[in-house]
Amino acid sequence: MCFGGGVQAPNVQYVGPSEDDIRTNEESLAEYQQQMTDQQNEFQTQLQSQIDTAAAETVDLQADYAAETAAAAAAGASGQAAAYSTSAQQTEIPEGAQTTAAVTEKKKPKKNLKISTAGTANSAGSGLNIGV
Repeated sequence: MCFGGGVQAPNVQYVGPSEDDIRTNEESLAEYQQQMTDQQNEFQTQLQSQIDTAAAETVDLQADYAAETAAAAAAGASGQAAAYSTSAQQTEIPEGAQTTAAVTEKKKPKKNLKISTAGTANSAGSGLNIGV
């Protein structure tokens, strides 16, 4: 059973986007690239500004630190010089000063435990120091 005719190859046609669609997409892509470039430039400018500000603040902090270090070194040197200078003058004791007193013996209570061995007979345990 033959249905007539021979075998024909299928007809394949490629239908893609139109020239207008391609041009619109290219314009959109170019606009996106321009926006990204602008954003990157703006970000780079802001970041560089922050870096410059931080660098300036660092220089100020280093100068402050150097001044404080020099002041501390000078104060330490003058403090050491003052520590080595002595005087031998007798001065009066200032009011409210803590002073020391001569060492005295502690007053201890008298011992009141008396052990009497006369009252107990010689037996087991009578030689122990047990108060009676």
